Amino acid sequence: MSTVTASATRIIDAPGDKVWRAQTDPQHFEQWLGAKPGSVRTDPRSGGAWSAVVTPGGTEIELSGQYVEVVEHRRLVMTIPNGPEYAEVTITFTDLGDGRTEVTSRTPVPPQARQQAEEAAASTLAAVAAVAEAL
Repeated sequence: MSTVTASATRIIDAPGDKVWRAQTDPQHFEQWLGAKPGSVRTDPRSGGAWSAVVTPGGTEIELSGQYVEVVEHRRLVMTIPNGPEYAEVTITFTDLGDGRTEVTSRTPVPPQARQQAEEAAASTLAAVAAVAEAL
């Protein structure tokens, strides 16, 4: 199956360490994901895992994935559930040197899923930004 890269980029008004914490610390991950309080577990290291419980429409759904590659404050490659399979998301963090951080999310997807994946990535980055900017 051929794939294209779905991508989204956002400039976040927070330094890289705060953006990294927003993305990887369980209490902040819980906020931007909208997870059930206390359900998020993260082990952000290469080979580590993450898990969370979300409750859309009141039904509990367990989500989990792996951290494939972690370069602290610079790069995060993780798997996320995508139906019965997993998608690999690469997130890069670039410190702009003025208290802002550029974050880019890239995911290989089938061509017909590109728009939806980019909208989801942009929404996720907006939620991460809101958490990071409040730290």
